[in-house]
Amino acid sequence: DELYAAGTCDYYFFGINFILGSMASADQDQLKAIFTQVDELYAAGKSPEALPLLKPYSNQSDNSEVQWRLARLQYTIGKFFTKDQDAAKKLSVEALEAAKKAVAADERSCFAHKWMGIVLGWSSDFEGNKVKIENTYAVRDHFLKAVECNPNDPMSYHLLGFWCYQVAEMPWLQRKLAKVAFGEPPSSSYEEALGHFVKAEQVQPGFYVSNWLYLGKTYSQLGKKTDAREWLSKAAGVKSEDPKDVEAMHEAAVLLAKL
Repeated sequence: DELYAAGTCDYYFFGINFILGSMASADQDQLKAIFTQVDELYAAGKSPEALPLLKPYSNQSDNSEVQWRLARLQYTIGKFFTKDQDAAKKLSVEALEAAKKAVAADERSCFAHKWMGIVLGWSSDFEGNKVKIENTYAVRDHFLKAVECNPNDPMSYHLLGFWCYQVAEMPWLQRKLAKVAFGEPPSSSYEEALGHFVKAEQVQPGFYVSNWLYLGKTYSQLGKKTDAREWLSKAAGVKSEDPKDVEAMHEAAVLLAKL
């Protein structure tokens, strides 16, 4: 009887574990389906429609995949869909919190570091030059980490190029503030920025309108007008309704008209 009871008990617990395992598997399948929907909506320029799908999972602090996607959507909505600055700032705080959780949950995630760098840079814009300068190196380091985690991600190279470009054109006053904060201000060059933009294009040609824009802008800064016109023309001629692309297309058209 005892053996029978023990066997019955074992069978009972096996059944419970099987059911729990099946439920967990079903939850994971459902979450993967949500990720697919969210990624497709984001790629289509419909981040405001994607956020409500992911919000119910925002309490999964140890799930890097959830958290960096939240940061990405909150950043995109705040930067490209939100005109009210107070509302945008609120989204920047939420996005930064999600990005920090994403990195903490998986320090080897290219996407977590990439969006941490993007969101940290964006949130600093709301805090003034002092905070922006203080975060400069941290932003760069997250982009470097993203490249280290996935050398085949073109966006990480683009972001490094963007960082170099911004530092290269940093105004004199910001350089003075940076010298006070760090002793030695961040330094880079348009040549270094160009190397990253070219690398991004080599990894995946045509992946991002802004990469074409910044190739054009960087060549222009280096005095290479023919190359600048080539890339600005490509960026200005794109057909897209994605707000990120539209902004880049417009800037490219304006710059092209001035060359």
